[in-house]
Amino acid sequence: MDIFLLMGQSNMAGRGLLEDVEPIRDERIRVFQDGRWAVAEEPLHHDRPTAGIGLAMSFARTMLDADPDTDIGLVPRAVGSTPLERWMPGADLYEGAMAAACEAAREGTIKAVLWHQGEHDSKSEADASSYLQRFTTMVRTLRERLGTPSLPVILGELGAYLVARPDFPHYHTVNAELRKIPDALLHSAFVNAEGLTDKGDSLHYDARSLRTFGERYAAAYLHLQNDLQRQ
Repeated sequence: MDIFLLMGQSNMAGRGLLEDVEPIRDERIRVFQDGRWAVAEEPLHHDRPTAGIGLAMSFARTMLDADPDTDIGLVPRAVGSTPLERWMPGADLYEGAMAAACEAAREGTIKAVLWHQGEHDSKSEADASSYLQRFTTMVRTLRERLGTPSLPVILGELGAYLVARPDFPHYHTVNAELRKIPDALLHSAFVNAEGLTDKGDSLHYDARSLRTFGERYAAAYLHLQNDLQRQ
């Protein structure tokens, strides 16, 4: 099983409305929850009562289109409203994700981290401007912890709709930091959010946009894999 670790805050957990898109269900897509594997059904995350459609299921479906003979395992660890600080080595969410990844890897291979986070760090200029340095430190430690120095990390852009939210004044800075990560960190990829829309709250992507976002994450991952194979 090819296993993907889902990390970040609410736009990775997914807040899309379940009724807005057709469900994705495939016996080859599994989810690791409560210490066991099961056939994946949305919502994958249960961090909030509002959890719904995320990007991971369309990511998994696209991966199966590329390789129908594999099984995809998803390890949901994202938690809404969380700062990067809680994902740093030694912090609670980082340690929980590492423990789940190690347990899940008994049934397959960790292939990549899918990451979407940064809205919370857009509240503070200091957090926003230091995002690149802190994120790369986290990833390098994560790779060392998992024993996978070339583990791909796919990260997504914050939505342009945040311009309507005065409580996230530094989201442009976070996005600028996110765009720099592939140049600063080998085997990472930035996924743009061009044309994606929110669910009406100027904070969370809607379900249809998350389906598209997941397909873009898969394309970025496959591109990284092709690059690795050519090396």
